[in-house]
Amino acid sequence: MPRVPKEVRSWIYDFFYTERSAAYLKIDARQCVAAKGGNIEHYGLSSLRIGKPVADQLEFMEGLLPCPELPFHMPMMELPGGRVADLHLFGEGGSVWLVFLDATPEHDNQQRLQQKAYDMTLLQERERQLNAKLQSTNEALRESQEGLSREYRRAESLLLNILPASIAERLKADEQIADNHAEVSVLFADIVGFTERARSVGAATTIAILNYFFKAADQLSEQYGCEKIKTIGDCVMAVAGLPVARSDHAQALVDYALELREAARRERFAGEPLSLRIGIHSGPIVAGVIGKRRFVYDLWGDTVNLAARLQKAAEPDEIRISDATRQLLGPDFACEPLGETELRGTGRVRMWRLPA
Repeated sequence: MPRVPKEVRSWIYDFFYTERSAAYLKIDARQCVAAKGGNIEHYGLSSLRIGKPVADQLEFMEGLLPCPELPFHMPMMELPGGRVADLHLFGEGGSVWLVFLDATPEHDNQQRLQQKAYDMTLLQERERQLNAKLQSTNEALRESQEGLSREYRRAESLLLNILPASIAERLKADEQIADNHAEVSVLFADIVGFTERARSVGAATTIAILNYFFKAADQLSEQYGCEKIKTIGDCVMAVAGLPVARSDHAQALVDYALELREAARRERFAGEPLSLRIGIHSGPIVAGVIGKRRFVYDLWGDTVNLAARLQKAAEPDEIRISDATRQLLGPDFACEPLGETELRGTGRVRMWRLPA
């Protein structure tokens, strides 16, 4: 007998030893009969010719090959000679083994028991394959969910880096952000002589100084309950009193400004102490989120413009505040009056200087 798969041999041997009729055909990759054996006379297979297409010699094989899934079982097939047989197809390499097992009534009971065991084996194998596939799918799903969670946390962190937390939540709810705030204080601060000093040092030193300055602005904004709105070149813009209103917004932003100036004094840039010019004004503003792909949270209004003008008018290492901010600080807060000064686009403005 040519070498056949183990499960095929066990079936054939079982039928031989119990004097039952079993036969087999080996069909090669060209779908031709490559070998035949067993009780082929019992099934009327004696006339099959080796090397000839099996479908030309057995009509019931027409369209059956190639079989997409092996092993494959066709129960109770009526053969040309009048016999009834169970047909089993097994794959081995590029060949297919076709086993004929007697299914006549006198053998029906035992064959059904064997068929049940065979079907159970197939079901168990299919169950094992499905469980393995399910486990693989669950693992891939778990990894995908973990990846999505990481990306969500990363996106959430990035969003909170550019937006106040409450604004971020409203934006995620697809709410349009456009708010009026009646009372806030706005600050602008820039590095004195930044452009000239940056020319004399390398890019790494320049970036390091900016990183130091903006990092200090971030940390102090958390400490004093302010919001750093944005950076513009070497300038930082911050606000107190939004998105949640607070009555002491002027005091909070002045404290923030004093600490920011002290933080700058502890650093050197191009061989000289780092110094800032800071301006603060208090009043109403409009705040909102603009843009679609690269959105920003920004402030607009005369309060913003005047705070920027005060910063431009300030001397190196000086913090200038408007009269409106001074009145909110109360009479006990030490400030030096600077009188009225003409500011471009604003007119004459009364200003004060915070103590050095």
